[in-house]
Amino acid sequence: MKSVNFEFLRPENDLLANLGGLAEAVLHIDPGSALTRLRSFAEELTKAIYKEELLPRMPQSSFYELIKSPVFEDCVSKSLIHQINFLRIQGNDTAHGAEGELRNAQMALGTAHQLAMYMGIKYYGKKKEQIAAFVDVKDPTATLNQLQKSVSSYEKELQKQQEELERVMDQLERERTRNIEKLEPPARADQQKRQQQSQQVADSLQWNEAKTRALLIDAMLLQAGWDIQNRDQVGQEVEVQFPNNPSGKGYVDYVLWGDNGHPLAVIEAKKSGNTNLQAGREQARLYADAFEHMGYQRPVIFYSNGYETFIWDDHQYNTYRPVYGFYSKDSLDYLIYQRHYRAAELEKFNPELSIADRPYQIEAIKTVAAHFQSQRRKALIIQATGTGKTRVAIALAELLLRTGWAKRALFLCDRKELRVQADDAFKQNLPSEPRCVIGETNKIDQSARIYIATYPGMMNRFAQLDVGFFDLIIADESHRSIYNKYRDLFDYFDALQVGLTATPVKFISRNTFDIFDCETTDPTFEFGLDAAINNEPPYLVPFRVKDLTTDFLRDGIHYNDLTEEQKRQLEEDLGEEEARNTTIAGKDIGRKIFSEDTDRIILENLINNGIKDETGSLVGKTIIFAQRQDHAEHLEKLFCKLYPQYGTKVCKVIHNAIPHVESLIKEFKKSDNDFRIAISVDMLDTGIDVPEVVNLVFAKPVKSWVKFWQMIGRGTRLRPNLFGPGKHKTEFLIFDHYGNFDFFEEEYQEPDDTGSKSLLQTTFEARLELAQAALQKNHAAAFDAAIELLRADINDLPDTSIAVKRELRTVHQLQQTDLLKGFDAKTQHLLANSIAPLMSARVLRDKHATQLDKLMATIERCLVEQASCFDDGRDLLLAEIDKLAVNIQAVRQKDAIIAEVRSADFWQAPNIERLEKARKELRGIMKYRQQRTGPGYETGTTRAGDSGVREAEREVKIAGANEAMIYRRRLKDILDQMVAANPTLQKIRKGEPIAEPELKTLTSTILTSHPGVSL
Repeated sequence: MKSVNFEFLRPENDLLANLGGLAEAVLHIDPGSALTRLRSFAEELTKAIYKEELLPRMPQSSFYELIKSPVFEDCVSKSLIHQINFLRIQGNDTAHGAEGELRNAQMALGTAHQLAMYMGIKYYGKKKEQIAAFVDVKDPTATLNQLQKSVSSYEKELQKQQEELERVMDQLERERTRNIEKLEPPARADQQKRQQQSQQVADSLQWNEAKTRALLIDAMLLQAGWDIQNRDQVGQEVEVQFPNNPSGKGYVDYVLWGDNGHPLAVIEAKKSGNTNLQAGREQARLYADAFEHMGYQRPVIFYSNGYETFIWDDHQYNTYRPVYGFYSKDSLDYLIYQRHYRAAELEKFNPELSIADRPYQIEAIKTVAAHFQSQRRKALIIQATGTGKTRVAIALAELLLRTGWAKRALFLCDRKELRVQADDAFKQNLPSEPRCVIGETNKIDQSARIYIATYPGMMNRFAQLDVGFFDLIIADESHRSIYNKYRDLFDYFDALQVGLTATPVKFISRNTFDIFDCETTDPTFEFGLDAAINNEPPYLVPFRVKDLTTDFLRDGIHYNDLTEEQKRQLEEDLGEEEARNTTIAGKDIGRKIFSEDTDRIILENLINNGIKDETGSLVGKTIIFAQRQDHAEHLEKLFCKLYPQYGTKVCKVIHNAIPHVESLIKEFKKSDNDFRIAISVDMLDTGIDVPEVVNLVFAKPVKSWVKFWQMIGRGTRLRPNLFGPGKHKTEFLIFDHYGNFDFFEEEYQEPDDTGSKSLLQTTFEARLELAQAALQKNHAAAFDAAIELLRADINDLPDTSIAVKRELRTVHQLQQTDLLKGFDAKTQHLLANSIAPLMSARVLRDKHATQLDKLMATIERCLVEQASCFDDGRDLLLAEIDKLAVNIQAVRQKDAIIAEVRSADFWQAPNIERLEKARKELRGIMKYRQQRTGPGYETGTTRAGDSGVREAEREVKIAGANEAMIYRRRLKDILDQMVAANPTLQKIRKGEPIAEPELKTLTSTILTSHPGVSL
């Protein structure tokens, strides 16, 4: 395809000329597609430089790996790399839903032309004056149909060219890497010479540090919707009166202008190597002063070095804060608007009582309002399930919208069902406010005021919006796991943030308090379960717990322990061989095997002993928490068998594999139908409000304290007149069949506050441990292999991720092989503490391959350390290889390496080189392992009779129920430690009487040693 600006490349590089021409052709039709083509242009240009410079590269290297290769960085100018990176990042931005803007694409096309000039001058014998100046591409709307046909034709031809080039390049690299140990990069002196030559060409094109920095800032401005070529929008080097300079004048790097001709913001750009931006902040403040003295409104202050950017709205806030982009014109307009119309004393305004009228709800809202008024920007609200967290959220949003503190509010939740529920609540309480449910379409309606989204739905789209788009973000069920996974959302948007959770204070991690700038155990506002139940009048209802267990649930199913009749039935159900091998723990009944008799007992207990409806003939609304989807379906089938008169009219399964499950949930919420019993698999555990629920059946074990109390919260809501006029819901029943209350009272230990790690992070850490072991044992081959793997992992970090941007300077430092190979204590600390957590930002392309990477790193470390874990790793690897499906062609193609790894010779004298060769060849086929269990694996069912039913009503002290369990466990531990040395405690344990002085002495001893205990 003939291009407007790239034809001078065609004689030497037809592919680049075609890519440039294709980007020009689609520029006005589809700017996003043009940016994608220009990213390809930059990638092919980088490969062409490798070819011209005869630089080594590994086959299948990613674009990012090519430009971050140390040998590439040492042979070309830094400004060239920045230009290439600009095109790469612009093409990458669609990953988070960003759409291509014409202005961005036009700027990127100009950058591509600059790179083309570099290639022409450096490698193709052109002179600068021989190359035509860049020409703007005209809008080809008039000939659109013909152009689209041309584009389609050339895209096919271009695809062939790229595939052929890739094939040739990879073939060359394979030939080079056959003797990879002999492959050497250019000598250091040669690298420096090449870099100098590259810099000379860059200088001739007037690429310098300031221009490079401007490119990065321009990219952020473009992303925020600014037209940087329009001086009425973006002024550069704007002159102001500046008495601090001898000339009395100063020049502002950037001024963002409003439509009224007043400055909205100033941007001070500092050198990218400048780690101390304080001088930039002060300079920008003086420029803001200058505009104010000249009679303009005071602009908002930004300052940036390309890596880090800060905002300081010193008209409203005394402190600056980091941001990950610039505000759009609309967002800046609103900041200026707030100076005049935002309520000065927010805490004096009352919330809308038609939304939230309970005293504690009003207190929560006014407490947060006072918090924000004192220039704090984050708050954490803890409210027990059922006390109206959503109402508080809606009323808080309404207050901030009404008082000018917010123009747009975002409500985040973790499931689609909760998004639907939140949308209904906002619609009911704020019917006049325009709403947008994010996720229903790919685009976001930017004219709304209320936005409702799930965390993952927002993650896929947030790059469509500028960092200042939202003024308030309310995050439901805010806790560590949510924040760890979706932290980019919280960091990207420069908004007031409120976290909502029902988790009791003592079970909220320290990290969660840190997230919302609260002291540990000191949230902004708290209203717990005990306070809600014990209030007069109560806001929640208490519960009674009925324990019912059986022999199978307590002791499990073990063939040798069964009666002859039970053995016969088990053999009939499962087959003789499988039956004889059966040994299943009680907690796995319903997961590893279905016991028809056990589940019959559970269902009959509910029907016979559950709280009935107003007629007394059928149980009221009930949720049964099942182990898995197939367990839920088994329970439903058994219910229909036991109670055919009710069947699925009364009892239905609810799980996420059911099409249109939302309609089932809506049906269950209705109070005037026959759908009484919902068998839930995770979908009704949290967040779903059904006040009519009077029975909860735990047909599964629960190991999370947080989830346990969320599940209990399904029954705590008030329901007036549930059993007729004046007959209110006063309690609900919990049937605990799996000893959950016993577990949380006696066995439960709060997990370490470390958070879960991604597979990519643990793999990186395994490689880091390999490098550390190799260094300690002076194992050069293992050390070099580990360093190369660590470098590749670091190079794969996406610099569009907010988490990576926070550590971008460290990332860039550690991408230098020399620094990695130095591997001093500081470097190891950075790798472990700064870089490893970033690995979750990478794309997990093949989890099976990554699992092998992790296993092999462990095996190699054990080999280096000569530890016994080597044998365990070997056995595990061979077991995984045995699972490979030999009917798959891709597996058969690896027969040779599979046979080699299985051979005794491979393990008699193992070495790093052979292990690494095996890893590289096997990782691509590990996804073809056959799974013995999992989806599609049929769980066995037995009709063997269960017996030994034990039933008891548990005494649960609702006042401080959650704290009571913690306190009981703590006090028991204290007394257990003291009993051996305390005669009085020994008497009490034996049931012997004690005198009053002995009791007083014991009390004094406990309180002296443990002052936190209350007796």
